[in-house]
Amino acid sequence: TPEELFGPLSLAALEQDRFMRNVEGYLPTAKVTFLDEVFKANSAILNTLLTVLNERAFDNGSERVPVPLICVVAASNELPESEELEALYDRFLL
Repeated sequence: TPEELFGPLSLAALEQDRFMRNVEGYLPTAKVTFLDEVFKANSAILNTLLTVLNERAFDNGSERVPVPLICVVAASNELPESEELEALYDRFLL
């Protein structure tokens, strides 16, 4: 789920009608990360992952914050079969 990767929603921000996540300790603040069953994620997670991998940035509400990511290791028991996953698949060395 997005909460597991990117952090839970900030209730304080929601009370102010802002959609923000508490990202401390989650992927947007990580230098090294491991993603298990990466190709089974939903499209919202996959699109966000592409932004993180390509631009080293995370859109947290109305802010785009830099991501200090150095290395991503991913695992999957299946190769992607749909064309939508090819963009993410191309970002990994096999």
